[in-house]
Amino acid sequence: MKGYMKAAVLHGVNDLRVEDVLIPEIGDHDVLVKVAACGVCGSDIPRILTQGTYHFPTIPGHEFGGEVVEIGSEVEPAYLHKQVAVIPLIPCRGCKSCEVGDFAQCEDYDFLGSRSDGGFAEYVRVPKENLVIVPEHVKPEATAFLEPISVALHVVSNTGVSFGDDVVVFGLGAIGIFVAQWAKAFGAAHVFAVDLDPKKVEIAKQLGLKDALCASMDEVRKAVEEATKGAGCDVVFEASGAPVVFNQAMSLLKQNGRFGPVGRPVKDLNVAVDTYEMILRKQLTIKGTWSFEFKRFPHNAWDIALDALNKGIIQTDAIISHRLPLSKTREAVEIMDKKKEFFYKILIEPEMDN
Repeated sequence: MKGYMKAAVLHGVNDLRVEDVLIPEIGDHDVLVKVAACGVCGSDIPRILTQGTYHFPTIPGHEFGGEVVEIGSEVEPAYLHKQVAVIPLIPCRGCKSCEVGDFAQCEDYDFLGSRSDGGFAEYVRVPKENLVIVPEHVKPEATAFLEPISVALHVVSNTGVSFGDDVVVFGLGAIGIFVAQWAKAFGAAHVFAVDLDPKKVEIAKQLGLKDALCASMDEVRKAVEEATKGAGCDVVFEASGAPVVFNQAMSLLKQNGRFGPVGRPVKDLNVAVDTYEMILRKQLTIKGTWSFEFKRFPHNAWDIALDALNKGIIQTDAIISHRLPLSKTREAVEIMDKKKEFFYKILIEPEMDN
C-alpha cells in the first residue's frame, strides 16, 4: 500500500508530533495492520517524556490491534482482512533464551513501539508470527487489551497463585486490575484489590472483586488478618510502583508467602532491616516477572488471554475512561502525566479523526 498516514512520531525526548509519514512497506513475511485501537501504557509516559526510545524518530505504542489490510508474498491469503491483536515482542530466535522459549529474556530482541515503529499510527508493519487472530464478534478495541491481559496472566501464573489462596494486589492500574481478575479466576479465596483512588476501587467492585479496598495500610492489614484468622496472605502483588509499599506489603505475608513485584518504581527502593529479617525468618519468596509469555507450547498464553476475554472472565469495558483520536495522542500523555483529571485506560483510536 503506497501513500501517507497519520502517526504520533517521537523525534526526541518530550518531542511527540502528530504528522504525515509514509505508510510502512512490508516484507515477504509481514502484514500491514490498520490500527483499530492502541492503549496508552504507563510505560509510554517516561518513554515519551523523559527517557526516549532506542532511536529517533520512533512511533511509540505497543498495546494495539486492528485489521490486516495487506499481506506479504509468503503470508497465507487467509490472513487478509482478519481482525488481530499484535504481540509487540520480536525475538531473535537464536540466543540461549529463545532456544528454550523464554522470548521475553531474548538477548537481541526488537519491540514494536520502542525499538521499531508501533501503534500510535494508522498502519503498522507486523511480522506474521506476531499476530493473534481475534474472532469477528469481539469488539475491535479489545485487541488493544490482549497485551496487558497477557502480561498480567504471566505475573499471576509465574507467582504460583493457587485455588484457595488469599491475595493482595496493591495498585489498580491496568496491569493491577487484570492481575486481580486473574487471581480471582485462578481460584483465590480472597483478592484484596487496593488503591488510593476510590473510583478505581468502585470499578474493581463492579468487576466482581468484592474485597476491593480504598484504605490505609493498617485497614488493609486488619482486613487480611480477619480473613485469614491472623495467618497472613499467601501472595502479595505490588503493582503501584510506589517504593514505600514494598516494606509494608511484605509484612502482610504468611510463612512461606510469595511476593510478586509488578510496578516499576522511578525512585530508589530501600529495604528496611525488619523487612529483610522477615524475608529470612518467614522464608518468603520474591518472584520477579518480566513482560508476557510468547511460547506456543505447552500452552499459548495469548490464546488463553483471548479465551478469558471472550468468556468475560477478564473484563475491560469498565476501565476505559477515554477514547481519543490519534491527533490527540499528546493530550492523552499529558492526562496521564499531570493527573489533572480521573483516567483509567486511555485508548487511541485513529478512525476517530476521519
